[in-house]
Amino acid sequence: MLISKINKEAETIFNSKGFPNHKNENWKYTSLKKFQTLNFSKALKSDSINGLDNFNDSSVTTIDINSGSYFFKKHPNIFNVKSKIKEDFNQSSYDLIFGLDNELIDNNPFYVLNNANFDDAIIVKLNNDFNEVILNISSNNSNKNPLAHYSRIFFDIEKNCEANILINNKGSGDNMYYKNNVIIINMNQNSNLTLTNIFDESHNSYSFNNLIVNQNRDSKFLNKSFFLNSSFVRNNIINNLNHPNSESDMAGLFIGKKNQLIDNNIKINHNSKFSISKVLYKGVLDDNAHAIFNALVNVPFESDKIDSEQKNHNILLSDKAKINSNPKLKISCDDVKCAHGSTIGNLDRDALFYLRSRGINHGSAKKILLDSFMHEIIDLIDNKNIRNEVKNIIDKIL
Repeated sequence: MLISKINKEAETIFNSKGFPNHKNENWKYTSLKKFQTLNFSKALKSDSINGLDNFNDSSVTTIDINSGSYFFKKHPNIFNVKSKIKEDFNQSSYDLIFGLDNELIDNNPFYVLNNANFDDAIIVKLNNDFNEVILNISSNNSNKNPLAHYSRIFFDIEKNCEANILINNKGSGDNMYYKNNVIIINMNQNSNLTLTNIFDESHNSYSFNNLIVNQNRDSKFLNKSFFLNSSFVRNNIINNLNHPNSESDMAGLFIGKKNQLIDNNIKINHNSKFSISKVLYKGVLDDNAHAIFNALVNVPFESDKIDSEQKNHNILLSDKAKINSNPKLKISCDDVKCAHGSTIGNLDRDALFYLRSRGINHGSAKKILLDSFMHEIIDLIDNKNIRNEVKNIIDKIL
């Protein structure tokens, strides 16, 4: 197994397909024209990291990825793929970590581009003796030329493990960079994972993030994502509920200002009977911000007895802000319980008037209502320090 061979095969595929246009349903509202005009140079390997102290915890193992380079203390459960290059990957492991299926090839060119450009990958095995990780992904570009960073991480959650992963995506200042991450998670039987994903990127960043989660019997996946600062962020999630009693619960909060674009694409495949999924995303958009929410629940033939719900609620603070919200169901059997819905509106004028009539100024009244709208998602963060840090970032934005 040679990384150069994977790179070459993916490059050939991408060159034959190219970037998608609006005719592709998954990219209907997302223009890549400006991105394609930029000339990104691949970042050189870094030999140091810049401290990301806001979420660090000395009691938790930390993996730092800086401009595509990996830094972590030696640990038997964490290793670089290159360090295992002489060991044979069996075909199933190879397909799980590096495989490209038709859906990825047709609908996710940036996953293919990651395959074509990554230099190394990290494999992390979590069990009940080693079940918590902080992953810092920083993109620091002091160079005037825009740089591209590629990283790939594979998490294997062992049977009966209760795991927590925090991913801190951080960019500095107004530096321009293009970041392309792939994270693959394999959840074994009766494993539980809480994944918290925070995006506090540069205002000139292009951030493409790919997450694939494969779930075994009796596993439970809790995902909380916060899109706080960026210029252009695209988040692709594929969640495969492959066995009975697997359960997925995803919540997200996105805040957009100025000319930001926040693009969330979620596909949940109920590949087994007796599986459960829930999606709740909320958005607050101001100025000329644009958000996209595409969520598809796919229930194949014979995957009956499933329970699925997806909701997207949005508040627009400006006449120029916009959201394309598209929760969808694709159901190929009868005995299911599925619901989906979307709301788009402004702040409640009656509620604003009530608060103003009690002597609260307009800015404070507006913030009270926004806090009330957002707290359902923010309060899902169990860790008090992380929750407070997210609140602090949001306060600065608003």
